[in-house]
Amino acid sequence: MNKKEPCLNTLILKLAAADDKVYSLSERLKMIKELIDNHCTTEEEECPDVVDSERAVVDAIQKLYVEELETREPEGDA
Repeated sequence: MNKKEPCLNTLILKLAAADDKVYSLSERLKMIKELIDNHCTTEEEECPDVVDSERAVVDAIQKLYVEELETREPEGDA
């Protein structure tokens, strides 16, 4: 039984060292995740030209609808 005691102590020391390494890696991964979250956004950048173009298309469609409504004859009793 005397031989097993040093072997168990060595095994416990190795397990403790492995536990420390796992904890250290876990902390590093948390830091990396925080860095990524702080520096990378999920929002896409919008090009001002694209925004203006889309707004112009919406305005043109609205104008067409208004013109179409103005040329229609009233329907019903109203």
